[in-house]
Amino acid sequence: MKKLVVVSGALVAAGSAALIGAGVAMPEPHSNYLNVVGEPYAKALQILKAQGYKAYFGGSFGSVLPQSECLVDKQKITSEGRILLMLDCSQKAADMLEAMRPSGGPRVGANGITTVTPTPVVPIQGAPGPAAPPPA
Repeated sequence: MKKLVVVSGALVAAGSAALIGAGVAMPEPHSNYLNVVGEPYAKALQILKAQGYKAYFGGSFGSVLPQSECLVDKQKITSEGRILLMLDCSQKAADMLEAMRPSGGPRVGANGITTVTPTPVVPIQGAPGPAAPPPA
């Protein structure tokens, strides 16, 4: 009978240790909704922060873009649960970023200056224009 009590006590202790250990374990971020590869670095940080994760700079290559505009090339989750983002700051990334941007309209640069690109308007035949007098 004493053996049964000792074995039962050991099983309860082992089960408790397993539950405590599971509570301490860091949850792995779900890769489907936390995948920020292809996003600009600043936006990727915002996305991950909104999900409750903190990401860290994991290195970069190229020097054409400022860090905040570099595209996330790879992301890695370390054994400590940290999310490392490796960046592509090359000309290829700059070209991809330019293709993703909408044409026309205001655009805020990395230095905080807003640039407005005018949208050309095609003149319509017979419509009043800057040189035509207003209708009577």
